[in-house]
Amino acid sequence: MSLKEFLIEPEKHREDITDFFRCEIIPKAIEQINASFAPQRLSKQSREIEPLPTDQRQLSSYRTRLGTMLEYGLSTEMETILKNTFGKEIFLTFAVAHEFPDFYLRDKNRIPLLKIEMKAVDADSDEQAARFDVLIEHLDQHRDFILFIGWKWETQITDGISWESPQIFTFAFVSAYDLGVVRDARLIATGGKIENGEVLVPSTKNPGTFTKDPGNYGKLWRIIQRKQRTESSELSFHALDFLRFLNDVNTHAPRKRMDKNSTDTE
Repeated sequence: MSLKEFLIEPEKHREDITDFFRCEIIPKAIEQINASFAPQRLSKQSREIEPLPTDQRQLSSYRTRLGTMLEYGLSTEMETILKNTFGKEIFLTFAVAHEFPDFYLRDKNRIPLLKIEMKAVDADSDEQAARFDVLIEHLDQHRDFILFIGWKWETQITDGISWESPQIFTFAFVSAYDLGVVRDARLIATGGKIENGEVLVPSTKNPGTFTKDPGNYGKLWRIIQRKQRTESSELSFHALDFLRFLNDVNTHAPRKRMDKNSTDTE
C-alpha cells in the first residue's frame, strides 16, 4: 500500500502514515536542506566578523526568524518529494492563518488530509522557547502531527575562509494528540487542570485556589514528566520518539536539561 491508500483511512493507518514521513519524506528533505538550502541561503561569515545577536530580545527574534526560514525551506523540499512521487494527487500547502497547524497535506481538490505543525529548536538556545499548547479537544487523533527539527550552527571553510550555516541534526515526526495526552498528564500530576478551555495551575499566592497558567504549559522540556524520562513504559511510541528528540537536542545544548541534576523548572 502507498501513502495515498493510507490516507483514505488514517484511523487504520496512522502508524503507516507516520513511518512514511519518517522514512521516505523528511530525511530526504533534511538532506537537501543541509546540502544546499542552508549553506547557500542561510550562511554567514564567522562570528568574529558577523557576530550573532546577544541581547535577549534580539536573540529570540533572530531564532524565530531563522526557524521560520528553515521551516519554509524544509516544507518546500518535502513538497518537491511529494510532487515527484505523487504528481498533483497530494501536495503540501502553507496554512494562511497564524494558528495550528503550519501546513496542510491536501488532495488535488484541496481537501485537507493531514495537519502538520513544524517547530524548529536551536540547540544553543538556553530557553528553548518553542511550545505546544493546542488543547486536546482541538486535535484529531489520526490526522494531526508535529514535526520537530533540531538545528545548530556548523562551521565550514572555503579557500581558507571560515563561515557557518545552520544544519538540522535531528527530527521527530509525532502524533500531536499523543503528545497532548502526556503533556496534560503532567499538568494534572503537578496539580493543574483544564477548565472551560483554560489552563489553570495552583496559585502560589493563594493556596487552595487556581490561577491562569503563566505560559509554561506546553514548553518542550515540560511536556514529559521527569520520572517518565527514565521510567517510560507508559509512554506511547510517539511520546518516546519525542523524548529521543529531546535527548538528541540535549547532547548539543549548553544547558543539559535532561540530566538528573537539572531542576525541573524549564
